Amino acid sequence: MRISPRPTRLLLCLLLWASAAGAREPAPVRLTIVATSDFHGALEPRFAKILGGREVGGIDILAAYFRAIRRDNPGGVLLLDAGDLYQGTLISAASEGRAVVDFYNAVGYDAAALGNHDFDFGPIGYHSVPTCAEDDPLGVLKERLRQARFPFLSANLLDRRSGQPLDWPNLKPYVIFERRGIRVAVIGLSSVDTPLVTNPANVRDLEFRPLLASLRRVLPEVRQKGASVVIVLAHVGLSVDEKSGAVAGHLAELARSLEPGEVDLILGGHEHVPYVARINGIPVMQSWPNGQSFARCELFVDPRAGKVLQERTVLHEGDFVLRAERDGQPVRFLGRRMLPQTKYVRLLRRFKASIAHLQSIRLGRAAADLANRTGLDSPVGNLVTDAMRAADDSIDIAMYNAGGLRTSIPCGEVTFGRLFEVVPFDNNLVKVTLTGAQVREILEHGLAAQYGVMEVSGLKVVFDPEAPAGQRILAITGPDGVELDLAAFYVVGTNEFVLNGGDGYYTFARGKDIQNTYTLIRELVASYIKAKGTVGPDEGGRYSPRPSGSKAP
Repeated sequence: MRISPRPTRLLLCLLLWASAAGAREPAPVRLTIVATSDFHGALEPRFAKILGGREVGGIDILAAYFRAIRRDNPGGVLLLDAGDLYQGTLISAASEGRAVVDFYNAVGYDAAALGNHDFDFGPIGYHSVPTCAEDDPLGVLKERLRQARFPFLSANLLDRRSGQPLDWPNLKPYVIFERRGIRVAVIGLSSVDTPLVTNPANVRDLEFRPLLASLRRVLPEVRQKGASVVIVLAHVGLSVDEKSGAVAGHLAELARSLEPGEVDLILGGHEHVPYVARINGIPVMQSWPNGQSFARCELFVDPRAGKVLQERTVLHEGDFVLRAERDGQPVRFLGRRMLPQTKYVRLLRRFKASIAHLQSIRLGRAAADLANRTGLDSPVGNLVTDAMRAADDSIDIAMYNAGGLRTSIPCGEVTFGRLFEVVPFDNNLVKVTLTGAQVREILEHGLAAQYGVMEVSGLKVVFDPEAPAGQRILAITGPDGVELDLAAFYVVGTNEFVLNGGDGYYTFARGKDIQNTYTLIRELVASYIKAKGTVGPDEGGRYSPRPSGSKAP
């Protein structure tokens, strides 16, 4: 009997096809990276000017967005934060940031960079800077580190005395995750200007090393441990010139200094502006602050080669955390309706109940909007400094750094809750005697520095904005029109932050007769509003820009 060769040939074809199929390249693995930054205690919803006043944020709806992303890519998501988690709102400050970390734990953050304002609360308790030898200036931060079920990251933060990494609970230079079989390293960096933009008294024993050298110190280590993907999570920012489109800032400098393939993604913050683009071929992203939006990126990894396929990387434009469409209908995101999550509605209700007695305290009324801006003649800055000068008859001049005032006061009822968001930092009023020349030096620094002017009460300043830094002031006069005497002495009321050199204001410490009143400036402003009943923007003119060729008063 003769056996037909057809089955044999068919079997051979099947074996060859199976062999070829097995030799095909495995499909790329999709990883979804989500990052927030500069949350600043924004547990409650707020209205976004950039969206025409639409309501955004709130932990109950933010959690819904995160859940949708995880359902879209099960097992392939990393949720990160680029720092400044809990400083900035009464609802967070009432628990010294515990409420925010409770939320981050519950919603499942994987890691957070250490931001400059994460140092702000200082010792555990009422004061934000040490008041005795037993106070640990880092007490609150260490407590939040112990509380967090995710690591805080900073590869460039060292002990100043030993030059070694800090042995703190839950603080690491980097962490390596595994997602869908891919090892992902996340390296943290903190802003090198942190000692200038938190209270210097709290970080005097810390050293913030240069970014690039610190990053390169750990890059070989994470690659050696098998990381196929390297993400830099930095509380470091960049800015974009509106006219030229030029990108500047420490984050941009870092990206431009790296070689191709050293890192696969950079996530930044600190500057409170969004950015989504490539710099030097590296994807760079940062989101809006206060829980208004998040950055989202899709990385595709060749599992066999262990490399990110950069040509397939998808950078999503900033995803706003909208609470509803304009017609009131739920927002659809990744094919799902975004509805407040019941678990977080209850959590937010509990947080709000803890501060209800403070939030609703009525102080007075604002006759019109009092805008906050770091430029010239900020109505909020004028209000705060006027309150400081009115609190003590011995004060000739009051000064408050513009960067320390964080939001505006809208027309209508002014509550303590709103005032807290305007003046969120627990700064005491301090008095110091300065010469007129030292006062001028401080004002020149404010006009030249990147942090905004020095808000003033008791002075009017005429300056040339085109003159070289340090030489811009044309005239300084008091309320009576008399010119400031550079040789005379003046009692200046200010805050502890600048007295300690914050924002680079080193001149205050050279003054005489320094007195700490141990009275919070926020409380002085509250008393001032209550006493006046109604407050409004004054006529302005405390800073008058004028070309040098024109005549000064």
